[in-house]
Amino acid sequence: MDVVVVVAEFKNHLKVLGYGKRTIESYSWGLGEFEAYLAGRGLTDLRKVTHQVVVAYQEKLMADPISTESRAVKIRPVKRLFEHLAETHRLLINPADGIVETCRKNRRIGTVITVDEVKRLLLQPNLSLRLGIRDRAIMEMLYSTGIRVDELIGLEVYHADVKDGILYVRKGKGKKQRVVPLGKPAAHYLKEYLGRIRPHYAKKTHRERRLFLNHSGHPITSDAIRQVLRKYRVRAGIKKSVSPHVLRRTCATHMLQQGADIRYVQKLLGHRHIRTTQYYTKVMPIDVKKTHAKTHPGVRRIGSGKENRDDED
Repeated sequence: MDVVVVVAEFKNHLKVLGYGKRTIESYSWGLGEFEAYLAGRGLTDLRKVTHQVVVAYQEKLMADPISTESRAVKIRPVKRLFEHLAETHRLLINPADGIVETCRKNRRIGTVITVDEVKRLLLQPNLSLRLGIRDRAIMEMLYSTGIRVDELIGLEVYHADVKDGILYVRKGKGKKQRVVPLGKPAAHYLKEYLGRIRPHYAKKTHRERRLFLNHSGHPITSDAIRQVLRKYRVRAGIKKSVSPHVLRRTCATHMLQQGADIRYVQKLLGHRHIRTTQYYTKVMPIDVKKTHAKTHPGVRRIGSGKENRDDED
């Protein structure tokens, strides 16, 4: 199995599964680094890559003067590649089995903005303008549903049920589908957008089914959404970075801070593994402790027997 050929096939496999452009670019870069490492050792056949080879590669990454996350970005696609080859029976033994992504154990969560910052951000669009209503609808949906930006730009008109406040995510990561609640503010601004703004944008592209359009009637891009958020972040005086993924992370964090069940948040975000969702708890240990003290029956029986009345932040 030629390394170059198999890696190219794996990239196409990720595209078929619906992985986002940025994820595929990240995997491509990481696999390119692994290809170069194997070439330096005279290995061109993936069947000759042993567990010891992968361990040696990880040790090399650990010695490199790069960040923990950069190491993980390099080893993660290698693990996924060999998992895929093992699952498709192209390899009998997965040489990356047992290899731990270097950043996962002590991974720190990225930027999260506060409730006050979210409110300031959402107030920035000028609602007397068409773009303002569209932008407010987009931001409300990102924050309310925790939807990925690639999922949002892939939404079509019939995927949104404004009346019942439901969003059907048909093109989720890994081609997984899920249903998420919109929330009243998001449903309100989406209804405004669908009723007053989108019909105007779609005059020249009436066959276009994508939900969110630009002023020319074409589907909005992820880069355009990032620019929109950057503009409103500056206007709101928020010093932190604000991106679609920051709003996704913020959505999950705020819900967990209010005592939401982590398995519900997992389903909302479309995480395959609950451990991915658990990373969000690292930003709010005090809130988890308060929720535990307030709701766990074993804790509430301690002392006088009275319930813990502490309010959550």
